[in-house]
Amino acid sequence: MVPNQNPATDLNGILTQEQDALLDLYLQNLDNFFENQKAAEKIQVEIETMHLKKLLSE
Repeated sequence: MVPNQNPATDLNGILTQEQDALLDLYLQNLDNFFENQKAAEKIQVEIETMHLKKLLSE
């Protein structure tokens, strides 16, 4: 019988040290990308709100 193993420990040794570093870098860049997207959406909403306020005040 095969002993039950934690899936997290099954991944150890699958990636080389270089691949693991590249994966970490990729995930960090992906996180940064999504943070920038959220910031851009907030700015876009602010611009649209200011535009609507200007239109309503005229």
